[in-house]
Amino acid sequence: MKKTSRTALVLYGLVGLAAVACLAFLLRPQQSSAPSEQLVAVLWVDGEVIQEIPLDLAEDGTFSILDSTGRNITFEIKDHAIRFLSSDCPDQVCVNTGFVSQDLDLACCLPNQTVLSVELRQSP
Repeated sequence: MKKTSRTALVLYGLVGLAAVACLAFLLRPQQSSAPSEQLVAVLWVDGEVIQEIPLDLAEDGTFSILDSTGRNITFEIKDHAIRFLSSDCPDQVCVNTGFVSQDLDLACCLPNQTVLSVELRQSP
């Protein structure tokens, strides 16, 4: 009877060690050599990319594309998200879309042929 208890104790100890080893493996820090990902806001006008903004690095604020494109559109960046703040289009669907901040999010101003998309990209 005593031999069975000792065997069970050894087995429980081995299972415990295996569990600790698994947890240590799962909770280990990520290696710096692995590529990281970043969210990038991409502004398209007339089918051409006019600006790319890494949202993780972007500071809160507003900017217009009027001077560079002739489109009277203002964007707002806040808390690593971006939105159409104002546009001279008649329906304001783009403005009412709100903030975009996740991979594959999209907001469009069709009258101004302007698209705001968010892409998840690998950093070099």
